[in-house]
Amino acid sequence: MIFCKDCGVSFDRDRLIRLERLGLFAPIFRVRTPPGGRRRFVIPPTADNDWFKQGWAWDTTSVRDTYAVPDSKDRNHEGYYSIFQIGHLDLILRSMTLSMYMDSFLEVVEMAEVDWNKMGQQWLKRFKNLATALRDNDYRRSQALLCQFISNRYYYYTQGNQRTIQRSHGFLEDQWIRVDAMNWDWNEYVRRWKPRQTERLFQLTREKLRHAYEDLAIAQESCDPMASWYQLIQFVSVSERRKLKGDAFRAETLRSGAHMLRLLYKDLYREDLPHPNELTGTIITHSPELEIRRDTRRYLEFVANRYGVNPQTKLCLMVEGPSEELAVLKIFESWFGTHPGKRGIEIISLGGVDTATGGKEDRFRAILRLVDYLHHHQTFTFLMLDNENYAKRLKAEARKKKSIHQRHRYVTRPEYIKIWCRSFEMDNFSVTEIASALSVLAPDKVRFTRSEVTACMHQTSPMARLDDHYKTKTGRGIPKPKLAERLVDGMLAKGVRRKIESRPIMKTLERVATLAARNHPPTMLNIWERNQASKYFGKKGC
Repeated sequence: MIFCKDCGVSFDRDRLIRLERLGLFAPIFRVRTPPGGRRRFVIPPTADNDWFKQGWAWDTTSVRDTYAVPDSKDRNHEGYYSIFQIGHLDLILRSMTLSMYMDSFLEVVEMAEVDWNKMGQQWLKRFKNLATALRDNDYRRSQALLCQFISNRYYYYTQGNQRTIQRSHGFLEDQWIRVDAMNWDWNEYVRRWKPRQTERLFQLTREKLRHAYEDLAIAQESCDPMASWYQLIQFVSVSERRKLKGDAFRAETLRSGAHMLRLLYKDLYREDLPHPNELTGTIITHSPELEIRRDTRRYLEFVANRYGVNPQTKLCLMVEGPSEELAVLKIFESWFGTHPGKRGIEIISLGGVDTATGGKEDRFRAILRLVDYLHHHQTFTFLMLDNENYAKRLKAEARKKKSIHQRHRYVTRPEYIKIWCRSFEMDNFSVTEIASALSVLAPDKVRFTRSEVTACMHQTSPMARLDDHYKTKTGRGIPKPKLAERLVDGMLAKGVRRKIESRPIMKTLERVATLAARNHPPTMLNIWERNQASKYFGKKGC
């Protein structure tokens, strides 16, 4: 009852028993309380505990007048149903339910009396004929029984997220039966499975099985309010999908049955039937392509792109150290109004120019190969470095480095590597701003002047010289993250003489934000291939 309620199918015990008496719908089997005790029926049956042979359980799948249907108030009997009967039950209930708009009779009453007796006789005749047709139709009943029969073999494959399947162990019991799965080996069952035995038992043919599959596939799609989202939903965990309710949960159950019939069909006839949600209509181009679906990870990537839920980075901004990382983050949040992550931008602190340029034996190769890899995965990469050591050589090497992933294209574009003329601080802030910030950070009322900062600025590796000078006066190195925070706060303060838009860092970050906004994740393989062959990620090469 709870399962049916979750599926949006409402009825009570009296109606269910009445449908069984009418021969319209019945459980898979029935049990009755054995005489002289409450011994449970163990499933699978054992030699000394087989209630079917002992007469305490009987097959009811045929719904024929071969057994007496108990009264709904008789609690010494119980019927057991299959979840795969939910589609058949829903059909029976809808067919045996009369719906009408009473307001339509209000207009008739104004002109003439309604002959309720005549209308009632017509309705009763109609439902008698319909009941006869439903009673004589063994197809729906057999379809559910087939799904139940093959569920031990295939059901687990439907309980997954396209990457893993969920298998249960343990046992379930009530006052009549106990299902013991502790000693049941599914892997051994799979090894011994012979699909041809099922084919013979149910008298299946290729046409019959295909028809059963198509019918169930159409039924699940027609009742599923989220049918157009099936590609995304199939990657959702089973535990979350089980929280669905109503038509969506019923469709989930029917889809499981359809998938099982599809797997049986492939085992029997070595042919893949279309996906249950791609059966109706004409598909000119599969999105994404069928070939990409063999790789579940890529399939999920393209589907997530289509629905806009892929958290993959659109642009990776590599900065020299934590001070630049803090400054960029603060500028984005204060000036652009959003965290860079909201724009699909990831900031990575390299921990110094040398980390980017590599050692003597592997100069530039590592960082450029990383850039090549990220571009191959459609993530723009932008480097922002101080003009120290081999930074300019890195940019020069990038001009001639070919991609190993994409023929006829270079690794990147030169404008995606920003080398400051001197350093991040000295290119974007005046000597007055730097001197003032250093004076605030320095202990014991130590002060720094414009001339001191200017003197360091004109030397090789100006920030290193400034750090040495700071150590000489204070006995400690510059707290660079705090300096960057102080400088950015001053830049963003009201009444600052120098316009924020004129600072090089702002122009650079505007380019970064624009690149990220224009990076539209591909939803198909051919779109990704066109993007890779374009000049956006790197210059064209012969």
